[in-house]
Amino acid sequence: MFAVLLYLFGDNPEHFNLIYIAALSLSCIFCWSDKDTLGALLILLGLWCITHLLYTLPESTTFMVLVYAVCMAISIYRFKQASTKVTLVIILLSIGAEFFWWNTSYANKPHIYYSIGLLTLTNIARELLFKRVFLMSQYFGHQSGKIALDWQLRSILLAGYSLIAIMLLEYFLRHLAGLKDITMVYYNFTLVANLLSGITLTTIYMHYFYNQSKKHLPA
Repeated sequence: MFAVLLYLFGDNPEHFNLIYIAALSLSCIFCWSDKDTLGALLILLGLWCITHLLYTLPESTTFMVLVYAVCMAISIYRFKQASTKVTLVIILLSIGAEFFWWNTSYANKPHIYYSIGLLTLTNIARELLFKRVFLMSQYFGHQSGKIALDWQLRSILLAGYSLIAIMLLEYFLRHLAGLKDITMVYYNFTLVANLLSGITLTTIYMHYFYNQSKKHLPA
């Protein structure tokens, strides 16, 4: 059902976000008995809920400054992480580009601070998945050594992170270097992002059913 909905409405980011949030929410209910799968799902659900909130923010200078300030503060706080250093460099480049567009009264200024927020959130979700076992033990008393799903989801999120970063690079080339014809990632972003979301759900359910099947195997 969700595959059909994502196919029909996948070209609309707002509809897609809501459908995917619903899919993750129902998956949490379905996988409630498997606390490891549930923990990973809750991290992804939190990521997408905040992403949807970010997407619905009105386009204004106030929100743009707020998003950049929060993302920069998070990146500076987590500066020891290698991926965070990359994120911080992209944030600084984006702020520099925003100043250039403002100073030159550039008419076709792209709306890139949403992508910066998404980049930062994706990076945080990857770190939370890396620390999921520790966090569940520390705060919920759930002891587990099952980390296979966490690493698989981190790899998928890394692909998403790379996709966002490359799209931002394309924005810079088009709107700073004047290379107007470089649009490959821009026009294929939604398709690839939807594909990664589908792979995410498939990975989660394959992992869940594998764990469930092991419970019924003879000793």
